[in-house]
Amino acid sequence: MGAPGPRGSEGIGGPPQNLSQVGALKRFVVISAVIGLVVAAITGPSGSIAIAGGSNGGTRGVAHKANGKVVNSGRVPNGRMLPVGADAIEPTLGINKKGDIFYTASGGVTRVDVYRSTDKGKSWKMTSPTLAGAVKTHRLTLDPYIYVSEATGRVFNIDLTVACSYLSFSDDNGRSWTDNPLACGRPINDHQTLFSGPPALDVPHPVYPENVYYCWNDFGTGTSCSKSLDGGVTWSPTGTRPFEGRNLQSQEATRNCGGFNGHGVVGKDGTIYLPKEWCGQPWLGISHDEGATWERVQVATNGTEYFGSDTSVAVDNKGNLYYAYETEGQMLYLVTSTDGGNTWSKPLMVAAPKVNEVTLPTLDVGDPGKVAIAYMGTTNSPFKKCRPDCSSADYSKTKWNGYITMTKDALSKNPIFYSATINPPSDPLYQGRCDFSNRCSPILDFIDIEISPDGTPYGAFVDACLVACKASGSVDGSAGVVGRLVGGPGLR
Repeated sequence: MGAPGPRGSEGIGGPPQNLSQVGALKRFVVISAVIGLVVAAITGPSGSIAIAGGSNGGTRGVAHKANGKVVNSGRVPNGRMLPVGADAIEPTLGINKKGDIFYTASGGVTRVDVYRSTDKGKSWKMTSPTLAGAVKTHRLTLDPYIYVSEATGRVFNIDLTVACSYLSFSDDNGRSWTDNPLACGRPINDHQTLFSGPPALDVPHPVYPENVYYCWNDFGTGTSCSKSLDGGVTWSPTGTRPFEGRNLQSQEATRNCGGFNGHGVVGKDGTIYLPKEWCGQPWLGISHDEGATWERVQVATNGTEYFGSDTSVAVDNKGNLYYAYETEGQMLYLVTSTDGGNTWSKPLMVAAPKVNEVTLPTLDVGDPGKVAIAYMGTTNSPFKKCRPDCSSADYSKTKWNGYITMTKDALSKNPIFYSATINPPSDPLYQGRCDFSNRCSPILDFIDIEISPDGTPYGAFVDACLVACKASGSVDGSAGVVGRLVGGPGLR
């Protein structure tokens, strides 16, 4: 799903000149196989990662205003990187009320697992859905995904199989699972996102107190959604599409803008919010009737990278909205809304100082105004010099780090941000071109971030620069890692 939307079967739903649907699927399988071979060369027989950063890493953070202006401030955080001990692509994570972290790990199409940490990421234990005899129920994934309901603690593990999705959910921290091999509402979908929240139209279902939503890329023709009223057991279509493949109300009416969407969220009043990079601009789908109908709102006018990174949205317990996106100029911007999406603040460029290109931004919110954004960033991008015809050769020496930027006053007119890398810049997570052209393979479509109950932001990343990469610059792995900020203001 490209999600909350992964695009594991890269190219599906992409621009018209991309591979066909079948070709795209084959391309993904080949990429996964290559990744598997590369990783096998640097892992032991058990598949554990030989080198994947460490539990230290990172840099001392910096306080800054928008546009990278450094300022003096008190509690400046430090970045930390915590190895999961497993391979990963398109990593997502979820955190329950106790602070336990769940991370989905995948080393290719046929290697997918769930890992849990009960000690803030210091150690990890596999807790994958299994049948009797320890046989894994999830044997295939083209898009791995995990989601933890903040309200109920239910852990949802869903893997795309193209024909549908295989869902398992657990109410006891992954000790036991209930399985649903047809959890999609309608067969044939891609780039799925799963999320939940209170109902908007009726009283909660007696089986499960939240509505669960599943949205996906309709193979380039638009974005569709289904919902479950019983916690993921049965599914039905929500209604009209949040987005069509073309924006018929604009000058882009003849341009294929695809069906990739970002991670969805649900407000306290049951309103659904689904972000999308649509026809080169940041948009938000809003539904007040559980997906039966949708309003589409353009949140800013400074553009997005066409078919670039997913945009990201979060909503706090007072209904304030926060929206992060990557512009056509490859920089990180944040806008907010205090009236349900009717009006939006002036866009702020919030990337860390000296960062001159970003990709894969994603955000979460704790208490009102307290936001954390994870993204991949670099300080030696050639983009401004080589645009609009940059090549992979232009990026051969470009080093990418995992960043977390946070603020406690996102709703103010002049907020202070705190940023740090989770890895030492001398040991990057990626080297080379990292954008829509190659989906930052093997990272692919997205990373993730969640704010824990104690106010700490945790980001899901992939370390693709392990042993040989340090010498040659060639990507040589896909180690799952979690980043966090230590110190700084709490976000809850």
